[in-house]
Amino acid sequence: MNEIKKKGVCWIKADDCCQSPVICHSFQAEQPSSAYLEITGLGYFAVTVNGRKITGDRFVPAQSDYEKRDLSDLLYPISDTFTHRIYYLRYDCSRAMKSGENTIEIRLGNGFYRQTERTIEGSMAYGQDLKTAFCLAFEDQTGHREIFSDGTELWRQSEILSNNLFTGEVHDARILAQEPVWKPVQTVAPPQAELTLQTCPADRVIRKLTPVLLREDGCRRIYDAGENISGTVRVTTGAPAGTKIRLRFAENYTDGELDLKSTGAFDYDCTSGCKQIMEDIFICDGNARSFEPLFVWHAFRYFEVVGPVDSVEVLVIHSDTPVTSTFESDSEGMNWLYQAFVRTQLNNMHGGVPSDCPHRERLGYTGDGQVCAEAAMLTLQSREFYRKWIRDILDCQDVLGGHVQHTAPFMGGGGGPGGWGCAIVLVPYAYYRRYGEAQMLEQCYEPMKKWCSYLDSRLENRLVSREEPGGWCLGDWCTLEKTVLPEPFVNTYFYIKCLQILQKIAAILDKPGQIGAFAAKENALKLALTQAYFDEKTGNFFDNVQGANAYGLDIGLGDERTLSNLVSHYEKLGHFDTGFLGTDILLNVLFQKEQKELAVKLLSSREPGSFLYMKDRGTTTLWETWTGNESHDHPMFGACVRQLFTGVLGIGQAEDTAGYQNLIICPQIPQNMQYARGSIQTANGKISVSWRKEQGNVHMDIQIPEGTAGVFRYGAKEWTLQAGKPFQTVLLQEERIGI
Repeated sequence: MNEIKKKGVCWIKADDCCQSPVICHSFQAEQPSSAYLEITGLGYFAVTVNGRKITGDRFVPAQSDYEKRDLSDLLYPISDTFTHRIYYLRYDCSRAMKSGENTIEIRLGNGFYRQTERTIEGSMAYGQDLKTAFCLAFEDQTGHREIFSDGTELWRQSEILSNNLFTGEVHDARILAQEPVWKPVQTVAPPQAELTLQTCPADRVIRKLTPVLLREDGCRRIYDAGENISGTVRVTTGAPAGTKIRLRFAENYTDGELDLKSTGAFDYDCTSGCKQIMEDIFICDGNARSFEPLFVWHAFRYFEVVGPVDSVEVLVIHSDTPVTSTFESDSEGMNWLYQAFVRTQLNNMHGGVPSDCPHRERLGYTGDGQVCAEAAMLTLQSREFYRKWIRDILDCQDVLGGHVQHTAPFMGGGGGPGGWGCAIVLVPYAYYRRYGEAQMLEQCYEPMKKWCSYLDSRLENRLVSREEPGGWCLGDWCTLEKTVLPEPFVNTYFYIKCLQILQKIAAILDKPGQIGAFAAKENALKLALTQAYFDEKTGNFFDNVQGANAYGLDIGLGDERTLSNLVSHYEKLGHFDTGFLGTDILLNVLFQKEQKELAVKLLSSREPGSFLYMKDRGTTTLWETWTGNESHDHPMFGACVRQLFTGVLGIGQAEDTAGYQNLIICPQIPQNMQYARGSIQTANGKISVSWRKEQGNVHMDIQIPEGTAGVFRYGAKEWTLQAGKPFQTVLLQEERIGI
């Protein structure tokens, strides 16, 4: 339709001082039938037609780099030129229409567009104008009609006095009882941005939880939601007019009180000088009402309610990306890792952006996002979600120099050129392998090459050693002890990894003439990395610390001693010492090199530097650090969940194929595990794999969907799988031991 892009559609706004205006447009219709509304708003909007909600979407439109803004006041300076995009949504509102007078009512909230409270990364607001544009196209007895924002609308103050994603909302219900004061809107110039239909899933209320009361002191109560979630709390009260209800939120509960530290409350100051505390305030009007924030989500397990309330309900809110995988085994560590990762990843999916944490920073870090992308695509229905986020990465690439940001959409933040910027290659390729869309590679190929040219400009002694002046140039991050792995080593590893992938992409896109240049550059960088960090006497890369040997092995470097030393080190250590990048690489190498027993050992550890160490301390989501002294809702260490499916269950595909059309099922069955089963969903249907041990033999159950081809491999044997039909076999003990 693209009605919203037609001439005559105006962008309109209320007064800048209003935190959440209500904009109203009334019109006449005669026996209306089909009706579609195209609408957007900056920052967020919520819309009703004739007082009726036409969508359950929350926090729309999806977050993007909306329009040009002043980037002179940033923690880490950036002077790049971006591509700007604003999403709009299309809704069927036929059932809400009526004969006679109809009214469209739009509420606006700040969102990321006018976020002025948390400024640790610098001033990231786009502007002071909360604004909207819409077009309603419908059929009535007079024919086809279009009603659009044209500057004749009126606006009033809503009951939402303030709203900020990091600090919460303040509602005053007494405003609802007052006679509204309507004022004319103002028209404003359209933002200089590409207006794009939003196809990624919006946030929604996914589940509702009944919390458990932990403590009560008069009108002060502390509750436990039972798990760490992102969302809000809805309270119902009929308290007298003027009564204030206050809610505060935390991930932890210590000595009978909320522990606010892990959500950043005592680390960062807001512009006002107050601490960054997630807090909602509702002022009652004497009528029985339910309250919940409209333009804010929180991230918490525990919450405090001060004031008289009749009931409380927890609303779990995140992007509507259903879980489409299953995994279960007799490994406590693997089971908890899978469950905690899925919960943590979902908590961090808002507005089409995979964030680092859903409370303290809420940034779409390209490092966290790229390392978790494959695991998220395997476990969740996230195809359109990642299509949109890849677009964010491309939009925030410097148009002139090719630099890729550490956050997408760009909201400041630190990182490095390898684990962060290389997302522009790693995520689209993972997307292609998962969904089989060569068009994604075509869209990203030239930006990928431009990124490589940028990395070439950052080489010193043939190693990637720097990024933007005044910014960070991290290697790995959040190792158990202080990170000693050299940044040029990690960043050059990622550049080599990208060059290896680009050779595959060039072949897929039928560009054979470009493969040689990528290969030559790969070989030159491998030589430089080996000369700088490989010890010919020991076979180690950089003394085999913090997964260094795994980095080398993963790109085809080192020798037989490199793997042997890696295995010996972690057999003795018994837990992870790696950062969020190295942990995923280490487990990937262990499974690739048939070191499944060691992989299981690491995943079963309960020491600091392990997943069960987190579980044993009562958490239901993954920590930002191995010791738990920062956020408790960071998905990045959970990237290795992909190995549960590709390694333990052995769900894979032929190297030169994509989209799970040509399957290779090759499970790695550890001696100290008794069973594992799980499934993933593909475009053709579900792939399920189950193995269990009985009296030393292994019973296999496999099913692949219609429209696919596949084989089951175990040791030197291979069986052909029939699409749509279950496959069962028993691997005898002597066969299993013989491989």
